[in-house]
Amino acid sequence: MANRLRRQRRPKLPGGTQARPLTAGRRRAGPGPRARTWLGWAAAAGGIAAVAFIVGRAGSEVGLPSPTPSPSAAGPLSISFGTALDPVTRLATQPTDRFRAGDTFAYSVQLAAAPGVDSVDVEIVRFEGDVATVVQAPDDQSIDATSRVISFEVPTTILLEAWGPGLYAMRIYLAAPDPVAVGRFTLVETPIAT
Repeated sequence: MANRLRRQRRPKLPGGTQARPLTAGRRRAGPGPRARTWLGWAAAAGGIAAVAFIVGRAGSEVGLPSPTPSPSAAGPLSISFGTALDPVTRLATQPTDRFRAGDTFAYSVQLAAAPGVDSVDVEIVRFEGDVATVVQAPDDQSIDATSRVISFEVPTTILLEAWGPGLYAMRIYLAAPDPVAVGRFTLVETPIAT
């Protein structure tokens, strides 16, 4: 028990002096070991970034070719479906992509400029699961060559009689092989309640 109550001796340093706890005024200034490690990694990353920047700039000043993005062709426009066409603008109104017997089936596409031709080809594809079947091969549809809008309307009953109910895709072509506009719609047999 006597050993436990005794004060522990401080180890002696070379030269006979004893180690003493550091007081606040005698402690080293600066970050601790963990912070120094993080600062070292940050400095290394900064150095790599600086070298990459310098190398990249040197190549551009020498006149080496740099990659430039090539303009990509714009994809096809979306076909707007609805149950009527606006009498002034000829754009589809009352938007929907689901048509029943008794509805009017209307669609429109607004082009950036008038097409300059008086007809387009319209193709219809039916989807049953993973199988796509062309139910209307590209067929001529008359349009106004001076208008930016391609539009058409027909009673849904006529389409149901020709193709039946199902999920369909429409593709409009100004010039083959790529469509200028695409869209999907569904035909259902349920008549409108009167």
